[in-house]
Amino acid sequence: MGWKMILVPHDFSASAEHAVAIARDEAKLHGAQIVLLHVVELVHNLGPETDIIVRPGTTTPVSRRLLFMETAEADLAPVVAALAADGVTATIATRSGSPVEEIREYVRDHPIDAIVMGTHGRTGLRHLIIGSVAEQIVRTSPVPVLTIRHPDPPAT
Repeated sequence: MGWKMILVPHDFSASAEHAVAIARDEAKLHGAQIVLLHVVELVHNLGPETDIIVRPGTTTPVSRRLLFMETAEADLAPVVAALAADGVTATIATRSGSPVEEIREYVRDHPIDAIVMGTHGRTGLRHLIIGSVAEQIVRTSPVPVLTIRHPDPPAT
């Protein structure tokens, strides 16, 4: 079974960057494309278009959702360029809402064959309070999920 489309949820963490590297290798192996998905989580109780801020460096009002999505796309563009330099086609997708729900919906609505995602490796109370997006995706995904924990930095 070959993978043709690999989804990489990206939260700009070291774990996500490491997942991109693993997804790149898998994409090369399978001749697949990569989709980098960033989900913007908004403040609860505010509508996505009513939470207005001033665009930095201007006096132009803009929704926080739109600004964060534009920023994510701009920040992921160099990742797409690096993947292209390595011979892998990648695209960017941005969504707003709950990361778990948006990842599930993206997989449901697109021909995704596998998910490669970083995990922060939280345990104990932090895991109980914060939960794990990766864990929830592993439990409910209709496609294979490869979770990647960023290697710990070398001891000095």
